[in-house]
Amino acid sequence: MEITEILKTLRARWLLSTLVAVLAIGAATAVRLSSHNVPTGAATVQLLVDSPSSELANLTQSPTPLISRAAVFAQVMTSQAVLQSVAEVAKVSADKVTAQGPYSGSGETLDVITPAEARSSQIVAEKAIYRLTFLAQQNEPVITTTVQAPTPVAAARIANAVYPGVENYITAIQRKGHTPEQDRVTLRQLGPAQTGTVNSGSRGTLMIAAFLGILILGLLAILGTEAVRKRDRELEHLEQDLTAELASVSQEAPRPLASAGERRR
Repeated sequence: MEITEILKTLRARWLLSTLVAVLAIGAATAVRLSSHNVPTGAATVQLLVDSPSSELANLTQSPTPLISRAAVFAQVMTSQAVLQSVAEVAKVSADKVTAQGPYSGSGETLDVITPAEARSSQIVAEKAIYRLTFLAQQNEPVITTTVQAPTPVAAARIANAVYPGVENYITAIQRKGHTPEQDRVTLRQLGPAQTGTVNSGSRGTLMIAAFLGILILGLLAILGTEAVRKRDRELEHLEQDLTAELASVSQEAPRPLASAGERRR
């Protein structure tokens, strides 16, 4: 089917073509609304697990105990109590914040960064809009915190609230346990949160795919239906012409000669 014929067919069926376009726009809008809560902002902040006298700056001290303590802290930071403290500092609802952290024991092999494609599927299925991931470095007393939020600004706000939130929680425990000052663990934030954008084009791509998919399928259905109808009409006309031609031939056929008996009568 040529382009001119296609345009002519769609113009003739403008009502159906308009309906298909409306359905395509509706599908794109539905995709946009359904992906509204998909986080597009990301932020990363690092916390150093240290001592009041800074053992990292003291050559006579071994950082090994701090490395072990960082792994413990990374697991504690995923608890609801710590997340609530972080949420209070960030001034967000605690039920909107969730976290996952390092695994211990046989699950340590799971301590890897999840691929972006898999994380996207996980985020869509999760209700919490602020997701925190805590990962303790293997050879350093450093905890890397990654935050995913609806916007980069929101992710930065949560990331910058991690240090004071965790610090408030630890300080409360130390005061309650009357821990001596020289034996207290000290957390230090290694610079401000680094922000960025993730999945920025996924929603737009899905919207375009939904719009084009519905539009193309709908228009193909219209063209296919019209092609079938046109073929049926051509077959019907051909049958009518053939029937008329056969009738004309039968009428023009010569009559047979009468027999001798019939002539005597």
